[in-house]
Amino acid sequence: MNIPLFQHDLPERELQDLVQELRNGNMMHGERTEELSIALARQTKQSEGAVFATYTDAASLLLMAMDIHEGHEVILPAFASNTMTNAVLSTGARPVYADCHPRTLNISPDAVQSRISTNTRAVIATSVFGNPAGLPQIASLCGQLEIPLIEDVSGGLGATVDGRHAGSFGWASIIDLGEGSVIGCGEGGGITTSNLHLAERCRQLQKGISLECSRNQDDHPGPVGRTSGLTDMQAAVALSQMRHLDEIRSARASAASSYTQRLAGTSDLVIPTVDPGTSLGWPAFVVRLDDAYGSDDRDEILDGMDRHDIGVAAPWTPPPLLPQISARFDQKDEQGQCPVAEFVSQRTIALPMYGGLTDRDVGLVTQTLELMMQRTTFRRS
Repeated sequence: MNIPLFQHDLPERELQDLVQELRNGNMMHGERTEELSIALARQTKQSEGAVFATYTDAASLLLMAMDIHEGHEVILPAFASNTMTNAVLSTGARPVYADCHPRTLNISPDAVQSRISTNTRAVIATSVFGNPAGLPQIASLCGQLEIPLIEDVSGGLGATVDGRHAGSFGWASIIDLGEGSVIGCGEGGGITTSNLHLAERCRQLQKGISLECSRNQDDHPGPVGRTSGLTDMQAAVALSQMRHLDEIRSARASAASSYTQRLAGTSDLVIPTVDPGTSLGWPAFVVRLDDAYGSDDRDEILDGMDRHDIGVAAPWTPPPLLPQISARFDQKDEQGQCPVAEFVSQRTIALPMYGGLTDRDVGLVTQTLELMMQRTTFRRS
């Protein structure tokens, strides 16, 4: 029996709408993309939205619209995908990494404060694995220092903390609409903001319009845009899921609860915790081996589960440890600067997560995980 790592939660009753979109021939940017932009803005409690061909384009064009360029620094979470790093590099700015909180795995406010310099122009905070914990503290810090906060919502779409939605804390938010996200259309990204001027600049840049003729406050040439539009067909796929976001999140939360019940007593394993007043998006259910295991042990467990046709993954290598980054900025001293991110990245395992995951599926996944852990422990001893 094959259990994939993820599946998009596309309700059967919405398939006819997608067929109708094909019959209408709506394959370019049109009404559906506008509807999706509005839906994302509403979900994140912002007034403006725009959608793009890719998640990376959304992030890159947002940073360009904010006049971030060479000589500037952007603080990023050390435990995250390299998408935000690529976006920062595309502007010519320098990525600066802040370590994560050992329990939530989100960027640590203390680590952010220690990395701020006179060149800092933005802080990007990711809701890691759909968890918005810590966003109020990061937003407060950025507000005090008058540094724009950008939220990387992605898997946290629909998640809440202290009664507020993920995506509502920052100057702007970025949303991944690609593979593995709670809401996805194969490939795509979105931005939301309540800053009309920023939104308009993003829309100009996404049409490939050059703002090079303008100059910003430090007399640096304005950015050059790139064509990056989402098709109506893709937008229709995402919209069909947005209409049922509460149902999708409820089904995923149920699967997460089943995982938690089955794995709560497993020694040598750390499972996700949900803080009071916080709800998660659950794009993934990620467990962490304790320090009795190393990266080789984790990889052996992944291989074992793959042999049993269970989709699993090692989420991320911290971007500051990637040779391309350390070589580009001569950041040899970066190793050891983010010890928590380095530690957890060697021991995390993403388990299957989607709305159609049954209790029987969860039982098979957890039994296989425990078996692979036992085999690894036996081999070492």
